[in-house]
Amino acid sequence: MAAKFWANSNAEAKRKYRFILDISKTVPGQSLKFEKWVITKVNRPSFQISETTHAYLNHTFYFPGRLTWQDVSFTVVDAINPDSTGVLMGMLSASGYKLPNQATSPNAQGTISKAKSNIDNVKISSIDADGNLLDTWTLWNAWISQANTGDYDYTADDLMSIDVTMKYDYATYAIEGQEKGERINSSGGAAFYGKLASPGNS
Repeated sequence: MAAKFWANSNAEAKRKYRFILDISKTVPGQSLKFEKWVITKVNRPSFQISETTHAYLNHTFYFPGRLTWQDVSFTVVDAINPDSTGVLMGMLSASGYKLPNQATSPNAQGTISKAKSNIDNVKISSIDADGNLLDTWTLWNAWISQANTGDYDYTADDLMSIDVTMKYDYATYAIEGQEKGERINSSGGAAFYGKLASPGNS
């Protein structure tokens, strides 16, 4: 079957430009959301596992340690309406950040917290040529850790863009149409694809 893959007219691989990033944060009285059409790129979740070594005579043995999920970054065009910078600053304000000149007010002495910084919905989805969902990465307890709002330049006519970096506790992966724990056949036999999730989360 593998040898005939590229000869099969129905064979299709995921394409880098076929994706949707859905990111929004609900605050009292409004929903802060980057529109899908202003997002130009996003990197998928990745992870790193630390290692511990044990030396014995002339040998070194390695043991896996803790897993750390790496930052996810995305780029958005700074649209005028809806204003992308306005959405970004709205999320910053909702996180609990207060300007120094507001600190004299008893109601403005709060600080940033994880609970207030949490972005309710962050989903990165692959789609096929017909726009159907193929798979989805979900970031849990994500919050914005860095933002670069770009620069002005008299010699350039590029679209203004914003680079945003997020940290998160963990990510889950789901293949469209499959339930958690479902197994499908592959060239190597039965393989678990389902959904990677932490206990207590669906």
